[in-house]
Amino acid sequence: MVYIEHVPARELSDYIAAYWIRKSEATAESSGRRVYADGCADLIFNAGSSTVYFNPKARAEEVIPLDPRRLYLGGTMTAYGVVLSKPGSALRGIRFRPGGFYAFYAMTMEPVVDGVIEFHDDDLKRLMEKEVGLPDRLNNWFGSLSLVGNANHDFSAIARAAYRSGGKTSVDMLATQANVSHRTLERIFKQNVGIPPKEFLQIVRFQEVLKRLRQARRGNGSLIISEESLFRIAVEFGYYDHAHLTNEFKKYAGILPSELSHFYKTGIAGSQYF
Repeated sequence: MVYIEHVPARELSDYIAAYWIRKSEATAESSGRRVYADGCADLIFNAGSSTVYFNPKARAEEVIPLDPRRLYLGGTMTAYGVVLSKPGSALRGIRFRPGGFYAFYAMTMEPVVDGVIEFHDDDLKRLMEKEVGLPDRLNNWFGSLSLVGNANHDFSAIARAAYRSGGKTSVDMLATQANVSHRTLERIFKQNVGIPPKEFLQIVRFQEVLKRLRQARRGNGSLIISEESLFRIAVEFGYYDHAHLTNEFKKYAGILPSELSHFYKTGIAGSQYF
């Protein structure tokens, strides 16, 4: 399995996190890959010859097909998911930062939470057909678009405030900083990411804990994780207790914090996204 990320042009970095490519060798075996909840949305083009399947764990029984030569929009996830690929699969994608997709398209994100829908844009699909030169083509494309979704509120500024707090700020504080009412803030979040601000803050906090656990790696690739260190992390990030941290982590990642060492050793954690 090969996973490649390209950084977008600087002027797009508030809205687009990465352009990415995920492909498997024709002789490889079928595989499954976790997708962690991160508050982002993705446009995904299946450039391969086989159908790829996505199982969002918030909809445990649902398996969504991503057929060849079609473009899809994957929304914000409230739990982890699993991508199931066959040999020779090839996906190309655009990962938008929280609110980034809405900024360009003004399409409310609530209907696509924990889901994937077909996105009809033949011009963009043609741009994503070839791997060579993909970042430059996408930079030119999005650089030419107007930010139609940010007419009233700058969601990127609201999201930055949430990230600066490590997810530990309150919804009331976010509303005060944005100079809007609690109800208006709820509406802004439903439009931009599809989920309430409280849940978004929980995902931000999970991502901060994930970052902290990655930083605990020794040089040999294992993780320094003990019950005591997990308890300290739980207290630092405002969890009620150790159990609260592990339960929320498992919801968003599909594994316990103490299980990360296995995934680092096998290489899965290095490219857990689409």
